[in-house]
Amino acid sequence: MKKIAAVVMLSAAASAFAADEGFYAGVTLGSGKPHVTPSAAALSKNSDSMYGGLVGYQYNKNVALEAQYTGVGKATDVLGNTAKGDALSLSVVGLLPLNDSFELLGKVGVARAKTTVSGLTATNVGTSRTGLTYGIGAQYNVNQNLGLRLGYDRYAVATASSVSGIKTNGNASVMTVGAVYKF
Repeated sequence: MKKIAAVVMLSAAASAFAADEGFYAGVTLGSGKPHVTPSAAALSKNSDSMYGGLVGYQYNKNVALEAQYTGVGKATDVLGNTAKGDALSLSVVGLLPLNDSFELLGKVGVARAKTTVSGLTATNVGTSRTGLTYGIGAQYNVNQNLGLRLGYDRYAVATASSVSGIKTNGNASVMTVGAVYKF
């Protein structure tokens, strides 16, 4: 009888652990604010609507690995020149479940951001920058498979002078809302 009880308890523990692991995918919408300039002119706007997608694998209730593609926003100067960026990242995500439905998350990883610059009087050109990315957020789990997220992420971005080629580094802040589906 003790062996049967031990097997039942071990099976229950394993199934509870397995429920926390697995693949997931999601989409995000939000606003990005890059801190870069397309030229020496004053900025008129440096925020833009953006979208993104993510895939991940949750190893247990506290750790996941996540790859994400996201826009990081657009900066426009008073002359109409624009600098727009996108980023591809790979991050370790730490999850802190507060109850069955709500969890906090934090992530840190590496991202490759690519900036493109356009406009007739732009003095900078687009370039790429690889750097640290990090973020915080919260997730409300509607059910076992569907979660709704709110997040803030920070990315390293850059532009380069069209004359000297010298790179000017900056950062981009991205606020998102999204949904994730666990398989």
